[in-house]
Amino acid sequence: MKLPALTLLAMPQRLAVRSGVMLLFLIHTSMPLAANPVPADAASVSRGAQTFQQYCTECHGRDGRAQVDVISDATDLTDPEAYYSGTSEQDIYNSIAFGAGVAMPPWESQLKSEAEIWHLVNFIRSLWADE
Repeated sequence: MKLPALTLLAMPQRLAVRSGVMLLFLIHTSMPLAANPVPADAASVSRGAQTFQQYCTECHGRDGRAQVDVISDATDLTDPEAYYSGTSEQDIYNSIAFGAGVAMPPWESQLKSEAEIWHLVNFIRSLWADE
């Protein structure tokens, strides 16, 4: 991924030298937010549900409530107020693709495409009572 020179120049050098993780975080958060290119229709939610069942139930449970004994701090995906990393479509996408906290690994390399991640975002948001 090529970044604009301005983004790289704007970062304090001491952060870039100290930690590759911090550098990645700064690059990630300085990028513009993208709109969800996948409409949240029934077909997308269904595809997202299939992906969820394949990859996410071990920690978040089959219903997304995280009532399993594997990860004690997995997010209850049915309760947006419990989200650690934000509830916008982009926040959820970033948590899936790049990981979140200490227990949520990045899934970008395991999932087939960006569209698959967006389908998963649409499914997760469908778990909310008011969505």
